[in-house]
Amino acid sequence: MAWKLKSSRVHLQNRWLTLRENAYELPDGTRLDSYWIVEKPSYVVVVGERDGQLVMIREYRPGSGKMHLSFPAGFLDDGETPEQAATREFREETGYGAANARLIGVMDAQAGWLKVACHVVLVDVSETVGAVDVEVEEVLLVSWEEALSKVLGGEITEMHTVAGFFLAREMTRLGRTQT
Repeated sequence: MAWKLKSSRVHLQNRWLTLRENAYELPDGTRLDSYWIVEKPSYVVVVGERDGQLVMIREYRPGSGKMHLSFPAGFLDDGETPEQAATREFREETGYGAANARLIGVMDAQAGWLKVACHVVLVDVSETVGAVDVEVEEVLLVSWEEALSKVLGGEITEMHTVAGFFLAREMTRLGRTQT
């Protein structure tokens, strides 16, 4: 059963997030008067493959305070499709071109308190096309097997990268590379 929204108040709103305090009535009549929701713009995580190798990046993530091995990711700009955003973000963060962008899934990240859609896009990697964003420490080519080992070994921990990896691996294995 769904919770009934009784009231909603925005405490902070900018380009990057909205912080909202909601009051709900639960199905049993219990009232939650201060339930916080963070709303973020939709974003893409880009799984790029070239000759059986995944293109990954290593970058610092301020939220965790540490370096992460992950797939390129970024917010959709106004009017952009997930495929267009994926192509742009992949080029900006890896220096590689991306072709044949296919949306393979949409996930809700931390749905209990975070309202954001994560679009997983699979791309074919083309030639090197330019410089890499300053936020990216390193661009790496990693085999599917090595990436699996890094996920299972705890070296890859960012949730959208882990989920994107398994989704892309299974969709590719099943030959279903479009939703």
